[in-house]
Amino acid sequence: MIPYRIIDISTSIDSNTQVYSGDPTTHIEKMSSVKKHGLMVSKITLGTHTGTHVDAPAHIFEKGKGIDTIDPGSFIGKAVVLDLSSQKGEITEHEISANYKVYSDEKDISVLLIKTFEGADYNNDCPGPGCKDPSLCRILTPAAGIFILEYGFKVIGVDTLSVDLEGNLQNHQLFLKNGVNIVEHLDLSTVGSGIYFFVCLPLKLIGADGAPARAILMDSVLFD
Repeated sequence: MIPYRIIDISTSIDSNTQVYSGDPTTHIEKMSSVKKHGLMVSKITLGTHTGTHVDAPAHIFEKGKGIDTIDPGSFIGKAVVLDLSSQKGEITEHEISANYKVYSDEKDISVLLIKTFEGADYNNDCPGPGCKDPSLCRILTPAAGIFILEYGFKVIGVDTLSVDLEGNLQNHQLFLKNGVNIVEHLDLSTVGSGIYFFVCLPLKLIGADGAPARAILMDSVLFD
């Protein structure tokens, strides 16, 4: 029996999954059926930044590394989740610092996950560029990005579609230039602030600028 709880924090992917403005939408087409062919096979068309996904340096830099070259072990580690969903507006370094203080004595935290949204219809209302209500968006300021880098986090994960305000790639450039992995469009709707163990494995797409991923949290009983 597994001695800890597994929490799936991946956004489901179907034709209704919200994507960043201008990105390819998702299409899933059945190519054969069990009744007619004895088995079912489907064709999937989707963008590399669909659903919960990881950004590779190639997403921003012309000669950046593809997702297949990133060590999968760098997406695994002790994580802190900060629930900032009760506030509004841009996320500043001061807000992150103030909320992280309670965990400052914890050792070996390499992953920072920021929850900004709470709601029943999570996938369709997920805040970010192109969302139904832009006033809900809580995106990291460039100063918050610098704080995250200087604090030493190796992974930054958000439930929004981007770590940057629309039209601004400062955080993307900062993180990917300095080896900080970016995970976007997580589903943190059922997760509260706390310490967890994080696992996120992007698809091994050769030379790709990013890839969809399955992300989970393991309950903090691991650290008791």
